[in-house]
Amino acid sequence: MPNTPGIPQYRPILALVLGVVAVFLLGLLLSLFHYEQLSKVMRNDGSKLFERVVQQVGRELDNVYRPPMQALNLLSLSPLIQTDSLAERLNYFPLLAQVLRDNPQLNSVYIGWQDGDYLMLRPLINSGSQQRFSAPERAVWMAWHIGNDDGLRHNSYLFLNSDLKVIEARMAADEGFDPRQRPWYAAAHRADQQLVTTPYVFFSTREFGTTLARGASDRAVLGADLTLERLSHTLTQQRVTPSSELILYTGDGVVIAYHDPQRLQHTARGSNTLEPRRFQELGSTLLATIAQEGYQLQRQTIRELEGQRWIIQQQRIGIPGSPDSYLAVLVPEAELLSDAYRLRRQSFWLSMAACLSLVVLTWLFCWRLRRDR
Repeated sequence: MPNTPGIPQYRPILALVLGVVAVFLLGLLLSLFHYEQLSKVMRNDGSKLFERVVQQVGRELDNVYRPPMQALNLLSLSPLIQTDSLAERLNYFPLLAQVLRDNPQLNSVYIGWQDGDYLMLRPLINSGSQQRFSAPERAVWMAWHIGNDDGLRHNSYLFLNSDLKVIEARMAADEGFDPRQRPWYAAAHRADQQLVTTPYVFFSTREFGTTLARGASDRAVLGADLTLERLSHTLTQQRVTPSSELILYTGDGVVIAYHDPQRLQHTARGSNTLEPRRFQELGSTLLATIAQEGYQLQRQTIRELEGQRWIIQQQRIGIPGSPDSYLAVLVPEAELLSDAYRLRRQSFWLSMAACLSLVVLTWLFCWRLRRDR
């Protein structure tokens, strides 16, 4: 069969097309391989970064709890424990005030005696706290003292200036407060160690918080209050991305701290009693979904929730004397690795641009070669 004269002139074109396609496919495969390898490196680096974030939050929480605990240990050795009257106890106000200065996260520090006596010192740090107790304008500190004299209870407020000098003393209404009936006293009196209570409502301010408590022999119990709002502020400072979620909670799901403290309390159904919220009651679909998998998990995992990938870490936080406490940190992967994602996209498109440039150069070279023939 004779050769068709038109066929040979198409062979260079066919070779050109095949060469261009081969170069393009090779460049595309190299770009995809590079993209996939970058993705693996990013996920690995993201996990390490996330672990460092969780460790940092754990250290910050330790810094919140440990110094006040050490201060209570020292106060338990103070002669204040052996005092019997307000006149004697006034001499120890500078000691209590120093504890509060050294630990600004504390709301108050106090001591309850086995005979029902009680002494609390708190800073009046803003206009809200001054208005709550109708404090004089120059008052910087407020002390609440309950004493028993020949079977009569004396309930008084003392307002002090910056030098801890009494500028006003007034009788306070007896609302039936007895330190021996408070949860912090009963728990610390039974235990031979420091402890941290689960969240409850403070008697004097009606705020939610947790108490650090320590028994002082058999004569008294020392306590220091941390409001959930102040504890939550610690978590807020550790947020690594705008949408990240940080939550500290007990083993049965009661929230101790959350980066949005306004969601932390609600009124119990059928009563006017304030109660702390549980993990799944914070108004977050994301947290409710995680809660269904269990509170006492220790893990790092990735979940597709609310239209994006979330890196989730849950682990137990070892706070001495506290009930089982867990920290959950949830961060959108796209936010945590936003810079890495941007670099990966740029790298991919640069690779594709280089690939297309190589295709064009190959086509021009083959076309030039064919024309020279």
